[in-house]
Amino acid sequence: MCIACALIIFSSTYLFYGNFYVDAQTFVIESEKLAPGFDGFKIAHISDYHNRSSALVDRQIFSSLEEECPDIIVITGDIIDADNTDVEVALAFAEKLCRLAPVYYVMGNHESDLSKFYPEAFEQLVEGVEDLGITILRGDCVQIELPTGEYFNLYGIDDPYFTCKYDMVFQTTQAMCAEFDLNADEFNVLLAHHPETLQEYSKFSFDLVFSGHAHGGQVTLFGKAIVAPDQPVFPEFSQGLYEQNGTRMLLSRGIGYSTFSLRVFCNPHLVYAVLAHTEA
Repeated sequence: MCIACALIIFSSTYLFYGNFYVDAQTFVIESEKLAPGFDGFKIAHISDYHNRSSALVDRQIFSSLEEECPDIIVITGDIIDADNTDVEVALAFAEKLCRLAPVYYVMGNHESDLSKFYPEAFEQLVEGVEDLGITILRGDCVQIELPTGEYFNLYGIDDPYFTCKYDMVFQTTQAMCAEFDLNADEFNVLLAHHPETLQEYSKFSFDLVFSGHAHGGQVTLFGKAIVAPDQPVFPEFSQGLYEQNGTRMLLSRGIGYSTFSLRVFCNPHLVYAVLAHTEA
């Protein structure tokens, strides 16, 4: 009986830890295409907040951000949950981000669902985000520029589900990326919700992609993700750094939940990318 109680206590403690302890992870991204002024430039990456609305989780996120002092913050979709349309929760989280650094945002499949099934809530979200001064990238590009005039290009695409169904995700992603007039000699960054389409991003001159959607599998065993949206069982893309044809992708496990409200061996994830100029 005591052993059973101990196991229950241990399991409950670990599940609490795994669901409420935010894992902050830093990756160094080197490139000779980066101007010298961007050496040490820090990007904070947040994905799949899903209206998490946990004071404990939020406190850790903002404590980390305040300590790390990122130069910009990027959000790669699903700041809201289409099954939990409390837009004010998402906007309150976004407003706190804006106090710390300029914020750039692309939309995910939950924003897509919101636009189709709850159009008024979607409009409220878009207007609220824009009123905060957040830059929404919907097939757009902005230059992240230093006072010296040095810059890199930041691109963003909508979630493909805004315009297509599952069987057309790869083709739609390729078509959206093809609309950009990229200069391969410059450092090009892409914000895109879906990670499984890395092969499409790699056909273009993107040096770095930030992505989410996979939730790290949300449940992992022995470090291996079991399932992830829009990928087969034991998905190829779940978390961390990937590279294909010179394109690197940083994939966040996300903050919130999808489908069910539980993470197992898959803590919420806050990602930092530190840029590093290298000589040719």
